[in-house]
This record gives sequence, C-alpha cells and structure tokens, in this order.
Amino acid sequence: MAVAPRTPGDYAPTAGARAVEHLQIAAEPLRGARVLHVSAAGADGRVPELLGSLLPLAAGAGLTVDWRVLFGEPDLRATAAALHTGLRGGESAIADADWRAYLDACEQTARSLAGRYDLVVLHDPAALGLAAGLEEALLAWHCHTDASCAEPDALDRVAELADRCKVMLVPHESFAPPQIRGPRVQVAPPGIDPLDPRNLELEPRLPGRVVRPLGVDLERPFCLQVAALDRWDDPHAAIEAFQLAKQEEPDLQLVLAGLLDPAGTEEWQAAKEVSDYASGMDGILLVTSYEGLGNLELGALQLLARAVVERSLREGFDLAPCEALWKRTPVVGGTGGGLPLVVRDGVDGFLTEDAGQTAARMLELVRDHGLAVEMGRAGRERVRDRFLVTASLERELRALAGTFQSA
Repeated sequence: MAVAPRTPGDYAPTAGARAVEHLQIAAEPLRGARVLHVSAAGADGRVPELLGSLLPLAAGAGLTVDWRVLFGEPDLRATAAALHTGLRGGESAIADADWRAYLDACEQTARSLAGRYDLVVLHDPAALGLAAGLEEALLAWHCHTDASCAEPDALDRVAELADRCKVMLVPHESFAPPQIRGPRVQVAPPGIDPLDPRNLELEPRLPGRVVRPLGVDLERPFCLQVAALDRWDDPHAAIEAFQLAKQEEPDLQLVLAGLLDPAGTEEWQAAKEVSDYASGMDGILLVTSYEGLGNLELGALQLLARAVVERSLREGFDLAPCEALWKRTPVVGGTGGGLPLVVRDGVDGFLTEDAGQTAARMLELVRDHGLAVEMGRAGRERVRDRFLVTASLERELRALAGTFQSA
C-alpha cells in the first residue's frame, strides 16, 4: 500500500500546536529505522482505515514507513477469520491441518521480508502468523480487539506467536488476555482523523442536503446507531430501546447506519436480517452503502442526530462514539467493553444497563436540547485531548521507541 506523507502541521488547527509538537518528539527516536506495518485483506474492524490515517502522518513526521497487506487463498483467510473470532470470545474451530497450512503460508511470506526492516508491526491476529518466520526484525503485535475473554483454543495459538513479539499494543490494558499481560503490554488506543471527510466541519446547510435523500425526516428528531452489522453488533437492543422511547415521543426516529464491504457476505446478510426484523416498525430507517451511505453521509448523520446509541453484544474500542462526540453529539450506550473509556457518564453522554435505561436517556437528550449541547461540547474536547490520530500516533510511537531502544 502506498503511504503518502502528510505533514503533522496540517493537524495543528484541530489538534493544537502542542499535540503536534509532542508527536514530533515521540517520532524522533525512530527516525532512520525501517518500520513495516502489516495488515490482512478482508480483516474485521477498521484497521485499514486506521492505518490509512496513521501511517501518512508517521511518514510526515520523518519515519521510514511501509505498509503491506496480506492476501491469501480462501482457506487461509477463513483460518485467519476464525482465529479473530476466537480471540473475541467466539468459537474458532480451527482444524490442526488448517492451522499448519496457515503457519506455513505465513512463514513463506515472512522469509521474503527477511533483512529488509528493523521493526515490524503486525496488526490483529490475521497478520500475527508472520511472527512464525520473522526472526531478524523486532516484532510488535497491535491487537485492536478486546481479547480479555478469548476462546482457550484460539488463545493458545495466539499466545505462542505473541511470545515472539517484544511488545503488544492494546487499546486498554483490560483488553489483553490474562495469559499475555505483563510489562510488554503497552496501551495505545486509536484515534479519529479530523481531516477525514467523515469528520470535517460542514457548512451549516450541507448536512441537511446530504441526509435528506437517504429518507430521514428532518422535521422530526432522530437518534442514530452506527452498526457494524456483524455477529457482535446488537441493533436489536437499540430497536428495543427506541420502541420504548417512541411510546412517549411518537415523532422520534431511529436511523441504523452501516457502511458495508462489497465483498463482505456476512455484513449484507446481517443487513437483510435487521431490515426484516424492523420491517413494519414505524420510524426505523436502515441506511447502508446500498442506499448511498458514504463517509460524508455518515458524518452528516452523526452531526444531526440528537444522540448516538451504541449497543453491541461485545463492545470493543469502537471509534464511532469518538466521531459522534467530535461532532458535539452525545452518546448513550452500554457499560461494558470500550465505551466507558470514551464516554464519561453524565458528562459526554450516558452509560446504561438495559433497554429501559437507554430509552430514558434517549428521551432526556431529545427533550433537553441544552443538556445535549453541553454534553456535546464536553465530548468534543475529550476527543480533541485523547482520541485524535495525532494522540494515537504519539502513544504508539512512544511504545515502539521504547522497544526499539531497549533491543
């Protein structure tokens, strides 16, 4: 993947001059080192999007950075996907023969990289297999997933590979499996790119013109859930809370928005299941890439929503709440996973235990515009301080530099 440098100074107007200065200082120890980041094609999550913002900024800060994407046969991709599922707590069911084939393919790929890099960062379990064949370079594993309750079989396989890495980066220390926790685990939560089309400031009338063709009635208030539309998301919980809230606010709407991978069969199937489930329910609108949803449209929805709802079966560190707060929209969601790391209950939004509490907080924000504005302002400043790409890269560089200097 091409990495075109982006000047850190471009972020000064949004992140602040001090954040840019701290980033430059963090990059200094790694200048001159050859650094490779490896992700996997078709991997779950937003890793490609994260690296697409992070690595150009790193290159702009003076680092020599390459980015390679692993491609493989369908059987190998299925094994990598099963490993990721197991790490998240699902059933991996990987046959020993399939695991050996995956490791053999990874070792062969790793040998082609021998001697070319000083530091290699492997992203998520799909790329971790390269650790089996990379012996000369320093290795770091960036696990973007909450692996605290990983399936034992998947964890055994992952732990053996992770032992070859000098450092493990996680969004929060609680996300690391107990068997892997220790001094080499470093915290490096992700951040949003304020210069991405999804997060840009829009002219006052543009959001309405962008959202209206999607079918949203802008004369009525609406809440939004940005749905991943995979087995871990739970739009049904958001729908249940919405139905309770709608009994008291008949004009309320719920928009379920999902950007779908054209090749992601599971996502399209999930979208159809949600559409079938919500069929006939008044005020619920499912909007996906099929209906023309893109980054600009999603950003406009986050800006215009009275509140963003975040409900999932297993919540990791999702950036959608950060994007909503950046647009001064408060967030209502569950108390588990990564959401409490972003949302401060009663400050940037509300953390709730069940559908009844979620509905009550949705109603509170819909009815009290002043409260929503106050929370939105607090949320934007929190994201500016902690969850922009500049801060994310600074944290990652400091962790990697410590490993590089101690080697």
